[in-house]
Amino acid sequence: MAMLRCKRTCVVNFFLIALLPASNWAQSLNATLTGTVTDPSGAVIAGVELTLTSVATGTVRQSTTDAAGLYSFPNLLPGIYELKASISGFRDFVQTGIALRANEMARLNFGMQLGEARQTLEVEGSASPLNFETAELKVGIAPETLRELPLIVSGSVRSSAQFAVLMPGVITGGRGSAFDARINGGLQSGDEAILDGITMQQGMMSQSGMISAWSDFPWSPDTISEVSVLTSNYEPQYGATTSAQVIAETKSGTNEFHGGLYEYHRNTALNARQFGSPEKSKDIENDFGGFLGGPLKVWPFWSARKKTYFFANFEGFRIAGGVTRPTLSIPSLKNRQGDFTDWVDADGKLIPIFDPATTRPNAAFDPSQPVGAGNLPLLRDQFMGCDGRTPNVICNTDPRFVSSLAHQWFQFLPEPTFPGALNNYQPPAPVPTVFASKTNYLSVRADHYFGDKDHFFFTIHLRKNYPTSFSNLPPQLSSQIIETDLKSSVARLNWDHTFSPTLLNHFAAGYLNLLEANHGISNDYADVLPQIPGVASHAIPPVITFGEGYEQFGSGADNFSQTRPAYVFNDLLTWVKGKHTFKAGGEYRDLGENGYGNNNASGTFNFARLSTGLLGINSGNPIASLILEAVDNANATFYSSSDMHPRGDAYVLHWGDTWKATPKLSINYGLRWDTFTPSAERYNRLSFFDPLGANPGAGGRPGRLAFAG
Repeated sequence: MAMLRCKRTCVVNFFLIALLPASNWAQSLNATLTGTVTDPSGAVIAGVELTLTSVATGTVRQSTTDAAGLYSFPNLLPGIYELKASISGFRDFVQTGIALRANEMARLNFGMQLGEARQTLEVEGSASPLNFETAELKVGIAPETLRELPLIVSGSVRSSAQFAVLMPGVITGGRGSAFDARINGGLQSGDEAILDGITMQQGMMSQSGMISAWSDFPWSPDTISEVSVLTSNYEPQYGATTSAQVIAETKSGTNEFHGGLYEYHRNTALNARQFGSPEKSKDIENDFGGFLGGPLKVWPFWSARKKTYFFANFEGFRIAGGVTRPTLSIPSLKNRQGDFTDWVDADGKLIPIFDPATTRPNAAFDPSQPVGAGNLPLLRDQFMGCDGRTPNVICNTDPRFVSSLAHQWFQFLPEPTFPGALNNYQPPAPVPTVFASKTNYLSVRADHYFGDKDHFFFTIHLRKNYPTSFSNLPPQLSSQIIETDLKSSVARLNWDHTFSPTLLNHFAAGYLNLLEANHGISNDYADVLPQIPGVASHAIPPVITFGEGYEQFGSGADNFSQTRPAYVFNDLLTWVKGKHTFKAGGEYRDLGENGYGNNNASGTFNFARLSTGLLGINSGNPIASLILEAVDNANATFYSSSDMHPRGDAYVLHWGDTWKATPKLSINYGLRWDTFTPSAERYNRLSFFDPLGANPGAGGRPGRLAFAG
C-alpha cells in the first residue's frame, strides 16, 4: 500500500502539530465495506446488484458494481452484516457473518459462479482483517473481548478506556493509568478520545482524552460496543493531536430484546495485605447495574418504513474504604493555658520561649563572628510565669493572654490522646477512619430509521457523584476541602442521509459539560471563629498555619465551582465515484469555561517559633506565638478574578480521497485546514499590561491596563 501526501499538506500538518494544543476533530465513526466482484476467469463483473443487511436491525442498503467491478457501502453502523449479490447468468452469492468495526474500511472481494439465479453459493465468514484501503495504523478491541475481559473494581466506576492502555504502543509509566500515558512516542497525555463521532475535550481545558474517558466521563463497558486506537496516518478528517485517537461507540438496540444484571464486588476479606502493612485496610467496593435494549414497537416509533431501537444502561458504584488514622500534633492542654514546660528537645531539655515585647539589641554582639549562643544579635527575656520563677509559662493575667484570639480556636480542639507537645493526637474511631463514595451513571441511546435513506441516533450519558467527607479535626477547625458536587453530561446527535447509493452525508452535533464544586469543611462555622480585621471577606474562616508540624486550622477554600461546556458540530460528505472515494467536511467548536470563587479571601496567617525565640539558639514555639498574636508572615487575596468566563472558537475544513489505482494499490491523499480564534472573556474582563499604550489617567503617558476584546 502506498501513502502519498503533497508537500503542501506535509507542511501544513507539521505546522499544526507544532502550534496547536492536543485536541482532535473527529468525524463519522461509521464503517465502509468495499470490494471487487469477479467471474470464474478473474474478469470483473459490472452491474452486479448487491444487498447488505444488518443482522441486528434488519436495515437494508443496496449498491451496484461499476464498470471496474467495484462496489462500496460507506457510512455503515458497526455490527454484523449479510451480503447478497445477484446478476443474470450467475448463481446468487451470499456471505454471512461480516463483522464491521467502528471507523473501519473493510475489503471483501469475491467471485461469482456460473449458473441459474435460483442457485445460491453461500459463504460464512468476514471481510479481510487486514486494512488494504488506507494507510492508517489502528488497533482495536472487539465487542466480544470487551464483554469477556473483566475490569478490576479499584476506587472508581469501571471504564472501557482502561482497555486502551493495553494497546500496542501505549506506555503508561509503570502505573497502568491513562494519567501519564504516551502513545507511540507522542507527548504525555497528548491523546484524544472520541465518543460517537465527537471529541471528549472539556471546554477550554487541554487534557488527555483518555483521562476524560477514564475518570470524568467514564465509558461504561456495558454501554460501549467497541474501542479502537488510531496511531498514525489518519485520514484528513482527523488531526490536531500530538499522539493518537482513542475511539469508542455506544451500543444500540436490535430486533430482539436483550438485557442483563451485573455486580462486581471487592471486599477486605478477599484482599491481601499490602507490602509492609501489618493489617488489611478496609476496602469494600460494589459496581452494580443493569442494561436493556431492543425495538420500540409502538406508534409512532414503528411502522413499515419507520423503526426505532433503544439501549439503556444504569451503573452504580459504592465504596467504603479505610483511611489510615494519622498521628497529629495539636496544642497540648498545658500549651492552651500558656504553660510550655512540656516543650522539650530530644534529650528532655527545656526549649525556652521568650517575650517578643522585651526585644532589644545585644551591645556585646560581634558581627564578625558566627551567630550562636555566645554571640546573639538580639536579646529577649524568657517567660517566667506569674510568680516570676517558672520558666516557659505565660502569665494568665497578661493582657495579651487574656484577650488572645487563640482561645476561640482552642475551644474547639479535642483533648490530646498522647502525652507531650508533639505527635500527641490520633482521631477517634470509627467515623474519621471510614470514607464512602457513591456514584450513579446512566446512559441511553435511541436509533430511529426514516425509511431507507435517513438514520438518526441520539445518546445521552449522565453521571452524578454523591460525596461524603471526613476530617482529622472537628469541623470548626478542619483543613479538609470536600467535593460538594460532581456532575458530568454528554449528549450526541448523529444523522446519516443517503442521497444515492454513492452519495451519503453524516452530520453530528454534540454537547459536553463537567460541573465541579467544592468548599472547606470549616466554612460553615465562620460566624463562631475569629474575624481578623483588614481582610477582604469574613465569609470563610482564616487559615492558621504553624511551623514544627502542628495541624493547620481552616482551609481557606471558598465555595468554588467550575463548568467546562463544549458544543461541537461537524459534517462529512462521502461520494463514491468509480475508483475514488471522496470525503469532504468541516467542524465548528464553541468552547468555554465558567469559574466562580474567591479563595483565601480571609487570609492565611503563619505562626513560627522565631516570633517567641532568639536567632542563634534552639528556642521559641509557634503555639506561644499564636497566643501572643505574633504573626510570622501572612497573605490574603483582596480580589480574585476566578469568576471568569473564557471562550474560544475553532473551525476545520478538510478534503480527502481514497483512490483504488489498481486492485493491489490504494492511494490516500488530502488537505486539512484548522484555525483557532483568539481566546476571549465573555464579559471582556481579560486584562494585560500594555507598555506602549497611552494611559488617559496619566496624561497620555505610555503604560496602561488594557482589556482583551
